[in-house]
Amino acid sequence: MKPRYQLVYKKTKTCRVDYHYENRQQSRVDVWLALPEPGSTQRSIQILSQTPAATTSVLPTGNRLAYYELAVGQRAMLSFSFDAYETRLVPAEKAEQPFEAAQLSEDERRFYLRSTPLVPVNDEMRKEAEQIAGDSQDTIEQARRLFDHLVKHYRYQSPPKERGAAAMQCNKKGDCGEFAFLFAAYCRSLGIPCRIAMGAWATGKFQAHAWNEFFAAGVGWIPVDASTAAAMKNPLTQLSCVTRYGTRSSRRYYFGNLEGKRVIFSYDCNLPLFPAYPDHDQPPVPENYQSFMVGGEMLAWGYRSQGGTAPFLQPAYVRFLAKPEPDGVEDYMGAWRVGETSLWALGGLWIKKLSFALFFLFLFLYHGLSLFGVRLEWLNTASNAFFTLLLLTLIARRESYVVTNLLLVLMILSLIGSFSLS
Repeated sequence: MKPRYQLVYKKTKTCRVDYHYENRQQSRVDVWLALPEPGSTQRSIQILSQTPAATTSVLPTGNRLAYYELAVGQRAMLSFSFDAYETRLVPAEKAEQPFEAAQLSEDERRFYLRSTPLVPVNDEMRKEAEQIAGDSQDTIEQARRLFDHLVKHYRYQSPPKERGAAAMQCNKKGDCGEFAFLFAAYCRSLGIPCRIAMGAWATGKFQAHAWNEFFAAGVGWIPVDASTAAAMKNPLTQLSCVTRYGTRSSRRYYFGNLEGKRVIFSYDCNLPLFPAYPDHDQPPVPENYQSFMVGGEMLAWGYRSQGGTAPFLQPAYVRFLAKPEPDGVEDYMGAWRVGETSLWALGGLWIKKLSFALFFLFLFLYHGLSLFGVRLEWLNTASNAFFTLLLLTLIARRESYVVTNLLLVLMILSLIGSFSLS
C-alpha cells in the first residue's frame, strides 16, 4: 500500500565547510573527527582537502571516523563541499517526484531504538510518550503529537544546566540538543527509530545546531526541529532567526520540513570510538577541571569518555593529556566556517550582513546624537534605507515572511515620506 505522505527535495545551494582543530596545548591531544556522509538533505559531498589520519574507521551511523594524534602546534584540517536540499513532507498525491520506498535494516533499526545516557528509553519515558501520543497508532501522527507537546510545553534556553533527555524532561527548558535528545527518547519509547543530526547552520563561523530525523516505513527519515519551532514563539527571536539563519517563520513548518540551510556533521549520540578511548590510561582529572552533568553523570569533557563513547561528535571529540590551557570552545570542538559557493548567494549573504550592520549603526548614531539635541534626519533616512535593503535581500534569498513583508511596506512608505518632505 502506498504511504499517505512522501518526502520531496529541492536543491537550495552549494556550500563549503572549512574545519580545523589546532593543538594549542603543551602536550599531545588526540582527536576523533567524524567525516560527513551524504543523506537526503545533503548530497554530492566532495572532500576538498583533509589532513591524513592515523586511522579511519566506520561508525554504526555510516559516518567515517578519522583519528589523529596531534603534537603541540599541529593541526587537523578538513574541507568539503556539499549540495544542500530543502525537505518537505507532503501528501503523496501532491508529490511530483517519483516515489521511492525507503528501507531500514534491522541493525539500523536496533541502533536507532537503543537506550543511551543522553537518550534513555525506560518505563518513565515510555509512560509519558504514550500519554502524549494518545490513541494514535500512526507513526507520523504519533511523532507529530510528540513534536507539538515539546513546542508547547518546553522553552528554549542556552546554555543548558545539564545535558540529556532526562534533564530536559525535568527542567522543561534547554537548547537544541536537549530538544533533540528528548524527542528521540520519546520516539524510541514508542518503537519509532529516531536519530539526532549533529551539525550547524550554513551561515558562517561555528553556529552549532542539532535536530532530529525519525523513520517512517515507506517514507524515510523525516526531519523534525522542535527547538527552532519553540524559539519561534518569541517574536523577537523569530525575526532574529529568520534574519540570521534564513529559517522559516512558521512553527508548524519544522515538523517534516527543513529549509535546506544547514550541514550535518554526524548522526546520533553516545557513539563508539575507534581506537577505543583509553580511560584506564588517562591521568587523574586535574583539580578544578570543569565537569558538568551529561546524561545523568558528571563528565570531564575531553578528559573522560562516557562509557567508552563520545557523547556526540560535532564534529569531534578530544582527549587531553593535561589540563587544557587555554580552554576555549575551539579546544574542545575545533572551529569551522560554512560558506555559500555561488557568487549570487555569497553576494546576497554579504549584502544582508552589511545592510543589517549599517542599519543599526545609523539608527544608533541618530538616536545617540538626538540625546544631545543634535537631530540629523539624513541618519534616520539612511537607517531606513539600509533596513529596506535588508528586507529586500531577505525576499530575494527566500528568507522573508509576513512580518518582514509588512515591515518592507512600512519602510518604503517611510522613505517616500522622507524624500517628499525634503
